[in-house]
Amino acid sequence: MSQKMVRPKYRHGTLSKGNQKPVVVAGSRTAFVKSFGDFKETNALELLCRAIDGLMYQLDLDPHEIDEIIAGAVVPQAKNPNIARDAIINLKLPHHIHGFSLNQACASSLQAVALAAKTIAFGQPQLIVAGGVESLSQVPIVYNDGARQTLIDMTRARSLGRKLKAVRRAKLAHWLPSPPPLAEPLTGLTMGQHAEIMAEKNNISRAKQDQFAMNSHHKAAAAQAAGVLTKQITPMWPSPRYQQEVSKDNIIRADSSLKALAKLKPVFAKPFGTITAGNSSPLTDGAAVTLVCDEHRARSLSLQPLVEIIDVEFVGVDPYDQLLIGPALAIPRLLQRHRLKLEDIDRFEIHEAFAAQMVSCLEALDSPRFFDKYFGTRTPLGQIPDDKLNVYGGAIAIGHPFGASGARLINTLAFELNHHNLEYGLVAMCAAGGMAGAMLVRNCGDG
Repeated sequence: MSQKMVRPKYRHGTLSKGNQKPVVVAGSRTAFVKSFGDFKETNALELLCRAIDGLMYQLDLDPHEIDEIIAGAVVPQAKNPNIARDAIINLKLPHHIHGFSLNQACASSLQAVALAAKTIAFGQPQLIVAGGVESLSQVPIVYNDGARQTLIDMTRARSLGRKLKAVRRAKLAHWLPSPPPLAEPLTGLTMGQHAEIMAEKNNISRAKQDQFAMNSHHKAAAAQAAGVLTKQITPMWPSPRYQQEVSKDNIIRADSSLKALAKLKPVFAKPFGTITAGNSSPLTDGAAVTLVCDEHRARSLSLQPLVEIIDVEFVGVDPYDQLLIGPALAIPRLLQRHRLKLEDIDRFEIHEAFAAQMVSCLEALDSPRFFDKYFGTRTPLGQIPDDKLNVYGGAIAIGHPFGASGARLINTLAFELNHHNLEYGLVAMCAAGGMAGAMLVRNCGDG
């Protein structure tokens, strides 16, 4: 007796018309942990799958309702080049779900969410999981051209003798692995060296940087103690033993002090530099995802929107000047387009790559000279009040998995606006290559 064929449950073409308003419904992430620690044997695919699985569990979401998954990943994934589609298959989600991956440096998951919002604003009432992942503990190690050519010659050789001949031609130096490049390909300088340039150009002292870093840790520690950060985290039991639960960010230091930070030596410009491990974001493993949906579609599924994505702005800057100054350009352009002032924004989540970069951007927003150079006016936006900025701490304390940070910022902002019934919020990020992005959101008023 033959079994009855079960037809796939496709929803495309049967959805009611949406209202073209992209909303954030919920977010999920793994804990952000220091690289080469708790997640050292956990690959990027596992991390991303856990964040997606946690999001679906949190909402009791029927996976057949998902239309697309977009994932940012900065470090090339040799085993999973399209990690978004691989996550769909690995989680055994319905095969109709489209998945693609992208790399826009540290702004990757911000761009992933932006692309989801643009798809919905274009008129497709979709439900999209957007975010990103990074496993810096599992950076692929590559060999040089000599080793590559030897392996190709061995593969093409038809006999054992020719294979051995190819091996004998190789030099020992060919088999030395090449470490992952740390420098900007355009400038030849590391991100930390670019941050040192910004500190010098903008006269950002070591003391000011350390003060900013300490404040980030104290804010994050207070949020962690209050349970705010853990509400966003999906627990994970890392492979290969699956025994120890990891459900807490482990980089945050409640005891951070100016005295302790002052003892740290410069990393990128020895011996007189100002950038240290203490006032920089650390190497981090983790994943974060955001559920973006057409508002009508969300409500038809009894999903409660948190914030509406109003607009996004992505810019490029001269990488040879101030590589990470982009947020100071993206934020004014976004606000000007919507005729909003700085004081109209209730909360800001700005990516903390380095304290020097953050202070440079914040001071640029209040600088007549900067605005005259870039906007042709000597009237700056002004100062962002500290009680509106990164109120739960930032990447210096929480960590920075490159591909995941944008989604974390958006999820944090959506929670904060909804929880405190605030209206406008803004996310901004700098990125390698002299890039930056910003996103404006508004509370949906359901909180």
